[in-house]
Amino acid sequence: MSRIIVITVVVLAAVSLGGATMAEAEQLNMGGSSTSSGYFPYYTAVAKSITEASDDINVTLVSPGGFVKNLELIKKGELDFGGTSPALIASANAEGFDKMRVLWWVNPAIQNIMVRKDSGIKTLSDLNGKCFHLGKNGSSTQKNMLQILEILDIRPDLYLSDPKDAINAIKNGRCEGQVKSVTGNQLDGATAELNLATPLWPIGYTDEEKAKVKEAMPWMSFFELDPGMVEGAPGYSTHTIWVGFAGTTDLDEETGYKLVKGMMAGMEDQRAALKALAGLDVPSQTIRVSSSYLHAGAVKFYREMGLDIPETLIPPEAR
Repeated sequence: MSRIIVITVVVLAAVSLGGATMAEAEQLNMGGSSTSSGYFPYYTAVAKSITEASDDINVTLVSPGGFVKNLELIKKGELDFGGTSPALIASANAEGFDKMRVLWWVNPAIQNIMVRKDSGIKTLSDLNGKCFHLGKNGSSTQKNMLQILEILDIRPDLYLSDPKDAINAIKNGRCEGQVKSVTGNQLDGATAELNLATPLWPIGYTDEEKAKVKEAMPWMSFFELDPGMVEGAPGYSTHTIWVGFAGTTDLDEETGYKLVKGMMAGMEDQRAALKALAGLDVPSQTIRVSSSYLHAGAVKFYREMGLDIPETLIPPEAR
């Protein structure tokens, strides 16, 4: 059984909030990322922002282990809303679950593929038969990487373990590489530390590979990383997973509205927690990149901001 971590975000826990006590506030469970993710501080800041901005909502951050687990629990009604990706919403729709609704999209999580420099692996196809870690079990990183490998007919020896064990396996030569989210043109902390002891090398996509992936996964984006990610490395292209929040139609319009409004009220704290948010216009970006219905509450908030929302993003319940 997967371990689910509940993180209580303490926000004036023992005092009243605008005249309403915590005991009177509606308790909402929000699914975040794994605690080892570079995005985890951001999820904590979101929960804090919404709770502080509302006198009748208290958000509890829950870490089931990744976006795939978030979606499972949202569909069951055990989470009220949480972190997700376009691919997971598209997958839910394809499986007949048409209740998912987007609250906002944050930014693309860059999926960085690195291998031991001494492995001799230079291309994605070189991963055939080689030990490769797909990311944390139950994560969107893992789900998307599996699908991409299938599309490209690449069959590594999959190392299905937690990220910390995978780092050790790469360090001692039991495994050759991994895919891990980064937030910009720099390695995440754990991979940067690994690179000091075990020099790494990036693996990018060819134009032909990108075209094949885009044909099968139209929502997938790619990002061009600068030269020098590790010493001597050229620039390269890798896939990205948009990080955002969604709930279902079971979340009423007014509550969805308060969630988006509360998130926007705490953008300063969120930017401090996630540097990649600097300068981003989350509402405009959400409308620009969405390929699924927005939540009715999000539609209401974005309209109040004066934004024009395409008909394709307006759900039946908001028409």
